[in-house]
Amino acid sequence: MLLEAAAEDGSLIVRLIDAFGRDTDARMEKMRRALAASNFPNIRAEAHTIKGGARQMGADAVDEACQELEIACDLQEASLIAARLNRVQELFADVRGAMAAYSNSRRMESSVTP
Repeated sequence: MLLEAAAEDGSLIVRLIDAFGRDTDARMEKMRRALAASNFPNIRAEAHTIKGGARQMGADAVDEACQELEIACDLQEASLIAARLNRVQELFADVRGAMAAYSNSRRMESSVTP
């Protein structure tokens, strides 16, 4: 996992968390637009990319939800895809909250350390 590899560099961890959040936000927006256009291959591609990032960041629940979204895209059932996309969004919000708390604690530690 990227976070384990960066364990000694608090500022790198914060940057990784921030980058993962920004990238996932942008990809979620692309998937919402693709869903509105019934462009299931684009949703699948974005979900696959998020899945890889989530796996690297240790966000296993997001990783698994993206896998389920990819499968739903293969079935091309819009209502199932919408439900799976909503699930990815919910889990990402949970993970983002946990990562933000961790990131904030790292920022606090670095501001206190001489």
